[in-house]
Amino acid sequence: MVRIRILGLLVLALAVSYCGGGGGGSPSEPPPPPPPGGSGQVVVVQVTDNTYSPRSITINPGDTVRWEWGGPSTIHTVTARDGSWDSGTVFTGQGASFSRRFDIAGTYEYSCQAHSVCCLMRGSVRVGGGSPPPDPTYE
Repeated sequence: MVRIRILGLLVLALAVSYCGGGGGGSPSEPPPPPPPGGSGQVVVVQVTDNTYSPRSITINPGDTVRWEWGGPSTIHTVTARDGSWDSGTVFTGQGASFSRRFDIAGTYEYSCQAHSVCCLMRGSVRVGGGSPPPDPTYE
C-alpha cells in the first residue's frame, strides 16, 4: 500500500515537472503591445529661423509631435540624434510640416542637419514623465 502511494506521488511529481507547473508562459514570448491610440494628443512645435519652439517638450506614449514651418525661407530638418528618423528637407515654405508618433517611453533628441552645430538648432521630446532629461544642449 505504501509502495502504491509513493509510486503515485512520483508519477504526479513527474507529470507536474513535465508540464512546468502552469503559469508564466515562455520567457521568449514578446511583451504585449502598447495600448492602441495612447492619449492621442498632437503637440505642435514651430520650426522657425534656426530654432524650434518650444525646444523641449514632454508628452505621453501614443502622442504625436507635429513640427510646423513658421519661419523665413531657410531649409531645415528634424533629424533624430541617433539617426532613427528624419523629416528630410520638407521645411522649405508655408504649410510644410512633419509628424511622428511616439509610442515608447524615453528621451528623443533631435536637431536640424544644417544648423545643429553653427546655431545649436536642437530640441528634445521626453515621452513619459519618468524619462531621463535630455543632454543640456538639446533642452
